[in-house]
Amino acid sequence: MSEATPRLALDIRGQSASLARVLDHQCGAGRAQLRQAAALLRSSKRVVITGIGASLNAAIPLENFLCSRGISTCSVEAGELLHYRSAACQDATVAVISRSGESIEVAMLLEALRGRVPIVGVTHEPASPLAREADVALEVRSLPDEMVAIQSYTGTLLGLYLLGMETMDQLDAGRREADQLLPALARWTDTQLQAMRDWDGFLSSDSFVHLLGRGPSCATAWEGALLFGEIAKAPAIAMAVASFRHGPIEVVDREFRGFVFAPSGKTRDLNIGLAGDLLRFGGSVRLIGPAGSDGHGLPWIHTPSCADMLAPLTEIVPVQVAAMRLAELRGIAPGSFRYVSQITRDERALGRSPATPADG
Repeated sequence: MSEATPRLALDIRGQSASLARVLDHQCGAGRAQLRQAAALLRSSKRVVITGIGASLNAAIPLENFLCSRGISTCSVEAGELLHYRSAACQDATVAVISRSGESIEVAMLLEALRGRVPIVGVTHEPASPLAREADVALEVRSLPDEMVAIQSYTGTLLGLYLLGMETMDQLDAGRREADQLLPALARWTDTQLQAMRDWDGFLSSDSFVHLLGRGPSCATAWEGALLFGEIAKAPAIAMAVASFRHGPIEVVDREFRGFVFAPSGKTRDLNIGLAGDLLRFGGSVRLIGPAGSDGHGLPWIHTPSCADMLAPLTEIVPVQVAAMRLAELRGIAPGSFRYVSQITRDERALGRSPATPADG
């Protein structure tokens, strides 16, 4: 890359190296903490996962995984949990996920919950209040981002995947799956960045982008909408596929632009069917998922094959690239911010100097 390459593009490209770092730590020096956290989740009547922004989005696959294995689990945005739902944490283990480990909602939740329930902290800052005050603290160990949560988002995804696999005594299998995926992900990310201008025609419409998924891929939909807002200053709408079919599909016309995520798994054919309908109704669509004979000539962005719970690691890359390209098309410096500060420490007012975004 040239000297003029935006730091955001370097963060996108660096994700495979960052993920290798996360994998080595969680399966090496961080394994004891991973085991302790997994033991808490496994022995709990209920698990409540909380965070804000990218941190909460990254928890969606873990929530799905634990529920599928019979562990009652829900995720709640930290501000909502703090003000409206903290009483429901009784008899639960609370997993608090925060990049900084010290945003205002996290700090207040720690004060409200400390000593009442077991707390698992997942953070990128080992000296943060969350790391100090949690009963068990997992340090993600991804490489740092300049502004937008790119490497830290996918690092959190992988860290939580490994936590889920350890909870089910399957960490060795999880490590093998990740080891197999990372080399392909590195090569594929390069191809996505090199083809960035291919997004120009798709993004030419002024319509909101819709991001549609099911299960673990809901993480990609919600995170993708966040990225379009943060990077391109463009509104985007994330929805579960079933909910979109029950009414909002009426928005589809020639200006419609949609991402449909179709990983391998039990609802893949349902998502492919939606994409076909969107095209039939006049919209423009990009299906994102691994190649297969079930594509029926639809417009695909083929991702490396992997388990459903790891699919968000691959699905988010073309969305990151598309959001960055839209920023450029709109004359916005990729990764620049106008209103938010690095860490949100006040619930009533935002910081007055542009800096990096708070992601919980």
